[in-house]
Amino acid sequence: MEFFHKADLWIAGVVGAIISSWWHKDDLTDKRAWLIFIISGVCSALYLTGMVSSYFAITDPNNVAGVGFLLGTFGGSLLAAINRAIKAADLWALIRSRFGGGTP
Repeated sequence: MEFFHKADLWIAGVVGAIISSWWHKDDLTDKRAWLIFIISGVCSALYLTGMVSSYFAITDPNNVAGVGFLLGTFGGSLLAAINRAIKAADLWALIRSRFGGGTP
């Protein structure tokens, strides 16, 4: 029974990530970026659905699959935004200012 529940979440995550990738065409320039976007959406659906469902006390299996779909949709987007923020941040300047060796 657990396998079929995971299969539902996997399918919901894949469909959500594929639909979400439509709005991220400018960011997903090659197949590798698209594949990582899909995988991150699926992983978000698989590993976060239980936590989010229990937090909001969602117990109906149909609604849990809907939560997996939403996490698949927003999971790829969230990780893409985190990646952009890390690339835009000057982490070395922050480390140098924190631990000395640079200007504050």
